[in-house]
Amino acid sequence: MRYILILILFLNLNNIYSQTFTFYRTSPALINTNDTFGVTSYAQINNLMSGNNQLRLIKSSNSFPAGWESCICDIVQCHPPGTDTAIANYPHGISDIAVMIYTHSIPGTGYITIRTEKVSNPNEHIDVVFGCSYNPIGIHQISTIVKNYSLSQNYPNPFNPSTKINFSITSNQFVSLIVYDILGREISVLVSEHLSEGEYQTDFEAGGLSSGMYYYILRAGEFTSVKKMVITK
Repeated sequence: MRYILILILFLNLNNIYSQTFTFYRTSPALINTNDTFGVTSYAQINNLMSGNNQLRLIKSSNSFPAGWESCICDIVQCHPPGTDTAIANYPHGISDIAVMIYTHSIPGTGYITIRTEKVSNPNEHIDVVFGCSYNPIGIHQISTIVKNYSLSQNYPNPFNPSTKINFSITSNQFVSLIVYDILGREISVLVSEHLSEGEYQTDFEAGGLSSGMYYYILRAGEFTSVKKMVITK
């Protein structure tokens, strides 16, 4: 009798922990883009059951810059950004799904975790992370890990006709980086948008400007920093 009970317990445990599906990303973990639309990241669900498997896709968490959105595309349809869960019956074998991340022209880097779980047994689930980095032409995020606000000296300096400027911000916020001449007149707006935490690099083209000293000012929240640069012709 004891052996029968052990056998029943073993069979029950085997049933509880048996996996009926797999869920994995087929796109890179982080997709870099300069497309104002954003990115579409692809994944696959492999139903290991002989029949249909009812699964739920869930946006379990995200770390997006303010203003970004996402939507889930299961085997039935693409759901609007406000839909955080999607239930569908998946046939035996591999099914393609997609996760769309909309940047809405807001530069930064963000990640979203999608959980796929069995509807009849939510304890059976798999989490997969999808990432996007949107950097429009002219400004590029070169790191997501920073300790302090900073504005670096442009390089090369002096320069003709182009130079690069690096700066860092420690939180998601509106950032402006503006070039002025020695009389305080605005010459060029290099950055004027919301950015997520990180270190950035932008280019400044001075082909139409005369030789001399110029200033560039970074403003981000309560942080302000000013640097000088020199154009030589």
